[in-house]
Amino acid sequence: MTEQYFDFGIMGDGITDDTPALQRAINACGGFLELPAGVYLITRTLLVPSNTHLKLHPYAVMKLSGDIKRRAGEFLLSNADARNGNENITIEGGLWDGNCCGAYNEKPDIFTPNGWSGSMFNFHKVRNLKLCDMTVMDSPAYFFRFCELDGFDIRNIIFTGNNPRPNQDGLHFCGGCKNGYIGNIVALNGQTNDDLIALNADDSLRRVENLGLVNGAIENIRIENIVAEDCHTFLRMLSVDSPIRNIEIRNVRCGCRAFAINMDAARYCRTPLFNEDDRPDGVGRIENVNIKGMVAFSTAEKTTDALICCESNCRNVRIERFTRDFATDRTHCNLLQVRNVSDFRVVLREPTDINGSAKRTATGLYLADKENSLTVCGNLFSCYLN
Repeated sequence: MTEQYFDFGIMGDGITDDTPALQRAINACGGFLELPAGVYLITRTLLVPSNTHLKLHPYAVMKLSGDIKRRAGEFLLSNADARNGNENITIEGGLWDGNCCGAYNEKPDIFTPNGWSGSMFNFHKVRNLKLCDMTVMDSPAYFFRFCELDGFDIRNIIFTGNNPRPNQDGLHFCGGCKNGYIGNIVALNGQTNDDLIALNADDSLRRVENLGLVNGAIENIRIENIVAEDCHTFLRMLSVDSPIRNIEIRNVRCGCRAFAINMDAARYCRTPLFNEDDRPDGVGRIENVNIKGMVAFSTAEKTTDALICCESNCRNVRIERFTRDFATDRTHCNLLQVRNVSDFRVVLREPTDINGSAKRTATGLYLADKENSLTVCGNLFSCYLN
């Protein structure tokens, strides 16, 4: 592609709208397009077809223009056929700037009919997706949103930026995502300002961030080697009726203003997904999750949240060697809180302080349910939720 680079009219000067030329190049590149250093101004969604490898120089900047009014269904980049699906897409390298301070890059209220989602990347119904060696910054809302993926490899991603916005999820997975790997992720400068990794098998599809997505099972995912300096929440697992299952998480260090792990079933969001009185047995199907080797600390000066919040029914969820970094921790909030669950067994090892109304049934075994909760303080511990 290098010798043909200017044939398509691509300028990379940060002033010219490169969207039409880049789209022509993507469509004509024969499956591989390599872009040199430069600043590429993008006004409309770049659409990537099947069997395409887009490789950017480390100093190639893809910047979303702030001069065009944003519409529903627009992104910085998306797979070309979100309705019927694509396959074999690789995006590699570059700095991707969502330009959330742009004049027209402000996400509307979450209930605006047909509002702009504010998401930078959209991948829907993609088989065999690879994202690697990318730096992403200043998204108006979700950095990446995924739905109905089968087979994905996401690694060596840096989240950064100087402009926090609500709903700045990093890797946001909606229903139907399966068979994937996430590794070597770094979040800097207070990013992400919402969930770094969201596994939302169920969510409100009326929210502008989620328009066009679906709910459904999320399964068979390995997550490892994650570092966050000061994110809002490291991991959200949101399940009401759809399962989240077969998840492996290893080697995480996260500073978080709210949660290290949040399983509250969106009870406290503006978009609650159920009526508590209608669900006497609780909600959630979080199954076969192994979390091992996590170091977490609170970075907020004041918080009432526990680092691990469990208000969803779980089966075979193991958290091993979870360590609280008290030297860095700013609040010493609770370590684990379990409530609003159905006949829920909690096996704890090495807890230093346990309180609440959960019934102790044997050594290290507690029973929490809709009436009885459990709160754990302290540092290093392992637990089994079933």
